[in-house]
Amino acid sequence: MRDADLTTGVNIVLGAADGEIVAEPEVQKAALNVLVNCVCAPVHRAGTSTTRFSLTGSTKKKTALRSYEDVIQKVWESVRTNNGIMVLLSLMMVKAPITDADRLRGLACRALAGLARCPTVRQIISKLPLFTTSQIQVLMRDPILQEKRQEHVMFQKYALELLERVSGKSKHMGAEFETSLANIHRANVVAQTRINYNERQLLQLVAEHLSARGLTESAATLQREAGLPPPAAPTPAPPPPPVYTPSTPVRPRLSVSRASSTGSLQRDSLDFNHHHVDESSPQPHVIKLRKVQNQPLTLSTPVSSASEHKRSLQKQMSIAADTTQSQHRITLHSIITEYLYNQHALCKNPVVTCPQFNLFQPHKCPDPRSTASVLSGSCATSVCARVSRRELGYTSGCRRADARLVHSHFAPVRTLRLQDDDAYFTHTIFHPTQHQLLAATSSGDIRIFNLFSGVEESSYQVHDTLHAYICHMQASRDGLLLLASTPTTWRPLSALWNMKEFEQLFQLDNEEYVEFSKMSDDRIIGTRGETATIFDTRTGAELMTLTPSISNQYAKNRATFNPTDELVLSDGVLWDVNTGKEIHKFDKLNQTHSGVFHPNGLEVISNTEVWDLRTFHLLRTVPTLDKSEVIFNPTCTALYAVCSDQDSEERSQFDTSFKTLDPFDYSSIATIDVKRNIYSLSVSRWGTQIALVENMGDFDQVQESCVKVYDVGRKRDHDDDAEEDEEEELAGGSENDDGSDSGSDNDDDLAIATLRDAVMGLGGSSGDSSHDDEPRPRRRRRARRRAAAADGHSSDSDADMDLPDIIEFELD
Repeated sequence: MRDADLTTGVNIVLGAADGEIVAEPEVQKAALNVLVNCVCAPVHRAGTSTTRFSLTGSTKKKTALRSYEDVIQKVWESVRTNNGIMVLLSLMMVKAPITDADRLRGLACRALAGLARCPTVRQIISKLPLFTTSQIQVLMRDPILQEKRQEHVMFQKYALELLERVSGKSKHMGAEFETSLANIHRANVVAQTRINYNERQLLQLVAEHLSARGLTESAATLQREAGLPPPAAPTPAPPPPPVYTPSTPVRPRLSVSRASSTGSLQRDSLDFNHHHVDESSPQPHVIKLRKVQNQPLTLSTPVSSASEHKRSLQKQMSIAADTTQSQHRITLHSIITEYLYNQHALCKNPVVTCPQFNLFQPHKCPDPRSTASVLSGSCATSVCARVSRRELGYTSGCRRADARLVHSHFAPVRTLRLQDDDAYFTHTIFHPTQHQLLAATSSGDIRIFNLFSGVEESSYQVHDTLHAYICHMQASRDGLLLLASTPTTWRPLSALWNMKEFEQLFQLDNEEYVEFSKMSDDRIIGTRGETATIFDTRTGAELMTLTPSISNQYAKNRATFNPTDELVLSDGVLWDVNTGKEIHKFDKLNQTHSGVFHPNGLEVISNTEVWDLRTFHLLRTVPTLDKSEVIFNPTCTALYAVCSDQDSEERSQFDTSFKTLDPFDYSSIATIDVKRNIYSLSVSRWGTQIALVENMGDFDQVQESCVKVYDVGRKRDHDDDAEEDEEEELAGGSENDDGSDSGSDNDDDLAIATLRDAVMGLGGSSGDSSHDDEPRPRRRRRARRRAAAADGHSSDSDADMDLPDIIEFELD
């Protein structure tokens, strides 16, 4: 069968199993049975292989033989390519129809267990919430319908098989339903650990054991030949208890050795018996055993007969059975290794790469340090301590801790509104000069506001009424060009504009989303469905079209360049820009986002999945990023996540909030609730401010719309809620139109900006950033406080009111 035919056939089977062709349970079960027969076939079949013949009638009829393992590998790869993992995972969670749900779950789990024999599939599903959050244990407990317990037993059987393959265990532990991901992970780590110990320590233990058993000459010989240090003085044994009641006597068990000599058999039995003897109170049978050792001939006859009988039995055994016994022979090395494995299994956080085990001390893997201690040691929550450590040269973790502290506080400083009620804001960006704010509206025009005064300076109609909704804008680095996109279903449209005269340079028909390349603005990449197209910025000519052979059909595919402009990610497929060829197709595990590149150039973030570009392995899943647009700040010290599923019927519970995460380990920093639906988020050039499009009402019936500018790193005041209520009645800036204010306010703004930039680490690296970001927008409460002061109320200076508030969050 050709690869294309195999891919088409698997695609049809998966579509029928998922209910895309016919939404009937019988069809789904039949398709799953076909899939089970394909992916659960045995990998090795004795004496079988696949032979291919030529139909041309030539003399060379036979081609190269292909083993059955290659065939099953091709089947697994085809199922992966056609998003089989996502289909099977969704069927394992199905709950309707209730009469067939248990059967569908059992078949899907069986197919996934067979597919998990592929190492790549096993690595991917081990990072999914099915195992990371113990969802599979929850599914294994109770059936969906109590009458379908037989089907649920089948589901439990293959779920345990799937757990075994993911965890690396081949035996049950007796508590399969309570098996957590931590236990599975620990067992997998312990199984992969290579035990390494100091053999001199083992010899020293043997010498001490011989000396303790009275074999001083043997111990001295071993110490002399191995060059061991002299043994430490033995500690006196504790006194025996006053009353000793012996328990039921235990008959000594003589272990039959495989050695042929009689003396070795007697030594083994003596050593075993001595192990159970309390030396502080010697028993009579110990003296008898020593006498037996001195007179070996007393047991020579029975031992000899036993040896002869053993040899006669061994002659009757097959060679294969003899080889199996020799493989399981217990040695001192195996005993020590098993002992160290058991010690390593008791560690709460075992690691694969362990240093040499010390036989004189109990083994324990180091406990992982908390995020705070990893960031900056003992001064994770103290800015003063970090500043002191920085002066002493201890900078490890301080910058990251500062970034986490800064991006956990946001304070609103400006609110922009439209004068007319017919339109609402849809998108906003900062102008590269940091003096203006561009806001797109639902009527197809772009409003330009002064960032300091909040006054609308100009308005331009860029799209007609048929393409009114502007969903995306991006300005070039020099601020001369502007890209705008409209994702209308009947005819998407994108265009490139000159921002000086605001005239259209050229338009890109049918392009739903466009953006500039990362390193320079000489190329534009557009997205139309699953197809990505690269254009020349100067001429608008089409340079390259990238269409995947198998489409993932993401709901929100946005083609993008990597940080070096050498790779393109579109529809979950990685492309080489120089050759225009596919490099890799990532497994589709969500229906929403195709993915974006991490600024470090080593990872791809696709909804909740984080993929490694070097190995194409799934590194982790981040549930916080579910259905969220990912935006990095310019310094890559924070990651913003905004729910981008506003136009769906199922509204997310986080659509009124945005989240900040640490881009190093994707740990959550803060969740900021703004009490309105967030349509867009943009970050300033230096990351010191963000702008949000906040709308109230449904997607097609917006009742109130505004753009709010927030200061990053400034703690929200207690009276901000009251000020926001007052701002509801305002329609512009609270200062004068020219942005003028008193000299003390300017000094206050300068001090605040300097402090914030120092905390964010931008003082020495931003160049002339302070000139672009200053003066900062003044807070609205100043007008109210001045009015209160005019009425006779005493008030302090603005510096006394604002600066302690800024420093307070650092000292807290």
